[in-house]
Amino acid sequence: MEAPLSIFQMQHMFFPLLAICGFGFVHFYIYKALIKSFADTALFRKFWLVVVWLNFLGTAAYFSFLHKAPPSQSLYLLLSVCMGVALSFLVVTLLYQLCSLALLGVKHKHTRTRARFTLKRIAGIAGIVMVVYGIFIGVQKPQITHISLEIDGLSAPLEVVQLSDIHIGGLIESTRVRDIVERTNALNSDVIFLTGDIVDSPIEIVREAVNELAHLRARYGVYYVLGNHEYFHDARDILEYLRTMDFKVLLNDVDVITHEHTPIVIAGIADLVGVREAFLHHDLKPDVRQTLLKAKDTIQEATYTPMIFLSHQPKVIYELESIHNFEPELTANIRLVLSGHTHGGQIFPFSLLVPLQQPYTKGLDSLPIGGYLYINQGTGYWGPPMRVGSQNEITHFTLLPKPLSQISQ
Repeated sequence: MEAPLSIFQMQHMFFPLLAICGFGFVHFYIYKALIKSFADTALFRKFWLVVVWLNFLGTAAYFSFLHKAPPSQSLYLLLSVCMGVALSFLVVTLLYQLCSLALLGVKHKHTRTRARFTLKRIAGIAGIVMVVYGIFIGVQKPQITHISLEIDGLSAPLEVVQLSDIHIGGLIESTRVRDIVERTNALNSDVIFLTGDIVDSPIEIVREAVNELAHLRARYGVYYVLGNHEYFHDARDILEYLRTMDFKVLLNDVDVITHEHTPIVIAGIADLVGVREAFLHHDLKPDVRQTLLKAKDTIQEATYTPMIFLSHQPKVIYELESIHNFEPELTANIRLVLSGHTHGGQIFPFSLLVPLQQPYTKGLDSLPIGGYLYINQGTGYWGPPMRVGSQNEITHFTLLPKPLSQISQ
């Protein structure tokens, strides 16, 4: 029996209504606190009120298509931009009000009034700039991020490509996926890793776009782990469909590739969201320790056999650290953890909220247990096609053998 969903979960049937109500309040706040004062006459106040209401209606329509296919890509793009406009002007309105509070220290009322008038105009311009800049960056083709790392246990360089958070569905359709595949294949990698949130719609809606992934090519194949958004749809259907493309799906499991006579263990877990009560019916719970035990059995006596660990959410490192404290032999071979999920925050300053749930926001970090964590910023995007302070990314790793002199240290 399926557990009841919380209304705050995106896949709940009433979530769109909750989101519409929330954005209704956001639009009301933006109008009252900032936009209304742009007008000098009653006629212009009505004009700005109509503009705000039209944007709200566009946002509401966007959420109404959350659980079904939009009638056209062009319309869906326009509606998603309405949501981006609301988020951008929410940010500048909050900043305006913070600056306005600082003006309370100014003694002369006339000076305060003029300063607030100037601030409002600056805020309005900043909101427009943020929207235009965010869309310009958001619709760009994914940038190739090249990273070289020295890894214990390798005998020859290994070329690795990571794709994450493509979010196929909505605005990410066949043309976009085809371009991602072509750019990935041009890197001539040894192995490709898909670290979750690749499909973000029921498979029957996005079958054509997902089929483009079948053209991915790598010497040792394509490995895939679940992200949280696959659980929002029928994760089992998505998994089975990707298996028909000969992808190597890792659900708390391991595989071994032999590169230039050297074994390399690839370990991957189901997404951490799988432990939530609402998703237990999928029977896709993550099991980090069991996965590491399988890896240990595979590695056996090969002390320096490197392990690449795949987890959609970077906060898996908390559990890895906990296991390391009691069973360090299980984590000893982890050289690289690859994750996604955060989108690099996607739109600043919302990126400042990421550390409330995840250990890092984006990029490369060294781990206390040894090895590295890399968080891909997302090859696609979710929601409006906007990026501020982040970028769409295909990550290309060149993993190099670490010199024996460094290993002995």
